[in-house]
Amino acid sequence: MSARSIPTAVVHAALRQARTTLVRKYTSAGGLSTLFFSTVFLVVLFFLRDLEFADGMVAAGGWIFTGFLAFGVIAAAVLGVAGELQTEREDGTLLRAKAVPHGMSGHLLAKLVVAPVDAVVPMVPVVVGAVLLLPGTMPTQPGRWLLLVVVFLLTVAAMLPWGAVLGAVFRSMITFAWVTLTIYAVAVVSGLFYPATAMPTWLQWLAQATPLYWIGRAFRGVLLPESAAAAEIGGQWSLGLTLAVLLAWAVVGLLVAPLLLRRMARRQSGSAVAAARERVLNRGY
Repeated sequence: MSARSIPTAVVHAALRQARTTLVRKYTSAGGLSTLFFSTVFLVVLFFLRDLEFADGMVAAGGWIFTGFLAFGVIAAAVLGVAGELQTEREDGTLLRAKAVPHGMSGHLLAKLVVAPVDAVVPMVPVVVGAVLLLPGTMPTQPGRWLLLVVVFLLTVAAMLPWGAVLGAVFRSMITFAWVTLTIYAVAVVSGLFYPATAMPTWLQWLAQATPLYWIGRAFRGVLLPESAAAAEIGGQWSLGLTLAVLLAWAVVGLLVAPLLLRRMARRQSGSAVAAARERVLNRGY
């Protein structure tokens, strides 16, 4: 799906679809609930502000704060996109998009616009709250703010294709539910909310084999002080290496995702949608 092969009208239609989706989502109770959970997190952060990890080497509030930001982007780019693809495959949305010229391309382009916004919205109240509750956590230099934006965009680029991969590979909501639980489990052992150095060596190696660890490390490297790197694997942020690893995950995902999405699109048919609906009626999922 190259930009040159997509007509301008399709791009404009995708932007209109993205705008409509965002307006509907964030004027509904479901969309506004994301702000509620962000507020709950701020309350938790307030009570943890004086807690310390690794024998006082790093403040727990700052570490957990960066983990929340990182996992918020991961959830929006992976779980959000994969879950929507699952739902749209079963309710016939993808089949209808397939029936329109360039409809599937426009539909996916709209998701490319919506996913970063879904990742940003929960971050806004948390960032504002961190400025008030955790002074010194947010960058004070324009260069660090720019680096934070780079980390955010690279995280979206690294995770969005894998959300599409999961949505294309797993063909029922029950299997996707197990995948969701697995991602939450990986987040626990990846050092997002607690230093991975406190875990057994084999878990540290497992964490480094996942993109979640490197995403958390990138956010920590931008937002936490240099002294906090003592609790990191290797004892330093190595931000250049971290960004390179995320870029590699993004490149591999961008190579794999289009292949699986095209295969998923070919398999979409009226009989497949009918079978999915029949399964939901009989089994409830």
